[in-house]
Amino acid sequence: MSEAVAWQLVRQAATGEPQARQSLVEATLDDLWALAMRLTRRQDEAETIVQETYARAFAALPGLTPGGRFEGYLARIATNLVLERWRRRSPRATEIPDGLASPADVEPWKAAADKEDQQRLLAAAWEAIQGLAPEPRAAVLLFYAQSQTCDEIAQVLDVPIGTVKTWLHRARNQVRQQAERLLKSEPAPGRA
Repeated sequence: MSEAVAWQLVRQAATGEPQARQSLVEATLDDLWALAMRLTRRQDEAETIVQETYARAFAALPGLTPGGRFEGYLARIATNLVLERWRRRSPRATEIPDGLASPADVEPWKAAADKEDQQRLLAAAWEAIQGLAPEPRAAVLLFYAQSQTCDEIAQVLDVPIGTVKTWLHRARNQVRQQAERLLKSEPAPGRA
């Protein structure tokens, strides 16, 4: 969908036209759902985030001025909702998302490596990511899971691009160090 068509639909949806709202949802739902799933890694939470995002976006449509991509506007709302949830609860390790535990996802050049070691490495990395502060964690997930650029992340999180780059740099170091500590403190099963 082109930017001009999107904002034309937004203007129509702002008047309360049901078909325009439906078209907006159909045009943006897949990307919004993918973002919510990557940020929350839970279907029930992702559904809530998507519904709340559309509710907030549609409530704000009459006062919204065209500029940028409408999809970016939705991504910013969704990311802020997830950040609010993260701030309300303490960081904790969660289960590893399906499909990310294959050896090729962790280190492609070591595809023949022991699967248990790969599982431990990925689990340690996810636990370390969960230990990051909410904003750097969102930046990491948007950068690595959503393949967004630093510019796009800066717009979504409403921070300068230098802050995003700093968060990513520090987060990489923190995740690496924390994952190494976790792996050293927990011997592999059957090797202790």
